Order: sequence, then structure tokens, then C-alpha cells
Amino acid sequence: MWLVTAVVALGVAVASATPCEEARMRCAYRIGCGAALNNYMLLCNEVFSEPTTVCPKACEHALIALTSTEEGKELMNCRCENEYCEEAKQRIDICRPQVLKGAANATSSCRLSELICLADAQCAMALSYYRQLCRSVYRGRKCSNKCLNSIEILRKQEKAAALMACHCDGNEEYDCPRMQNNVARLCFHKHSKNHTKGYDRGYNEKHHKRPPHQDLQSAANSAGVTGLLILVCVFLTRFNS
Repeated sequence: MWLVTAVVALGVAVASATPCEEARMRCAYRIGCGAALNNYMLLCNEVFSEPTTVCPKACEHALIALTSTEEGKELMNCRCENEYCEEAKQRIDICRPQVLKGAANATSSCRLSELICLADAQCAMALSYYRQLCRSVYRGRKCSNKCLNSIEILRKQEKAAALMACHCDGNEEYDCPRMQNNVARLCFHKHSKNHTKGYDRGYNEKHHKRPPHQDLQSAANSAGVTGLLILVCVFLTRFNS
């Protein structure tokens, strides 16, 4: 439901929009939106650094995750008050078509699904417990009762719906097919039908073997106050034109 709302909001102009600085602060001080904003600033850095005609997939995903939050929607409709903000929204406008299309198909990428979950405080907490309690599953050893319980709690989160049905597309920073196969085999005693051995071998050659979500978590933590101050009005008002 929230995906539909986000897509509609992208095309609706707000007459009395909130100033971007005010909207940014509201987002930054909310756990979920703050994390989504940090990821947006980090993953869209390439777009802000120099003019481009292509929106990087990582930036597209970060934008969709940001607009999945209430504060992110307000931020999306904010009103620029300086030239830096105007320049930022002009550059990010290159991502508009992909964001509108991608928001309606969140299950197409586990990377996107994860970012959407991390943008919600409760879902992020459930995902954190899942990471901690299911490490042995990633290693292919066993699925404990604690791990099973964390999976069930994660499944109950609204923003984890896409994560539960997502597809590995190679944009993840971990061995996604391996994790999905191990969860299916060890936790639910069935084999995943989504991946072949050939695909898994190719995926393993592309990605280093590491615990799931490790890189994304450290990347999000590395985006600090300095980055927030540099991109004062990092915004999507342009999406409404």
C-alpha cells in the first residue's frame, strides 16, 4: 500500500511545501528516515559529484527507500531556498523515471528490499536481530530456534514484505543466492527453486563471501553529520514538476 502512495506522491505538487532544510532535519532525526537519508547521500554521491545522463542503480534504490518513509515524502515535496538545493534537485532529476518505475516493483531486487526495510525503525530492528541470530545459516551449518523466531518476527513487518519475496540480481553486497538457499534448506527443509548451481557459481565469482548486509551496514554508519551539512537540500521537489 505504501508503495502506491509513494508513486502517487511523486507526481503530486504541494502548494505550501515545507522548506527543504526543515524537512531534512525532521528526516535526519528520525531513526528510519535518517538511515535512508544517509544511504541516499552515500549512494547518490556520483550523481551529485558530476553531471550524468544515467542514474546508478544504487542511487535509484536509495531514493525509493527514502520516499517509503513519511518524512521522506515530505522531504520529496520540499521547497528549495537556495541555489545549492536547486542544483541538487536538478541533478537528481535524472533518476525520476527509474524511481517511478522501480517503486512499483520492490521485489525485483533484494538490495532495494533491504534498503526499504532499513528505512523503517521497527523493520530495521527485526532485520538486525535476523542478522545476528542467523549467522550459522549463512555459513550453511544450522538454523536455530532463535533464528527461526527472528525470521517470523521479520515476516510480520510491513516494510519487510518485499524482502521476503525478493530476487537476487547481483547488486547485493553479499552472497544472496547462497543465503536464500541456506534459509530454504536449513530453516524450512526445502530447496530454493530460484537459483541454479551455475548461477550460484557465477555469483560467487563476482562477490566475496561475507556475512549478509555487512557492507551496507558499515556504509550507512560511515555517512555522518559532515555529509548532511554538505548536501543541505538534497531533494526531490523536481519530481513533482
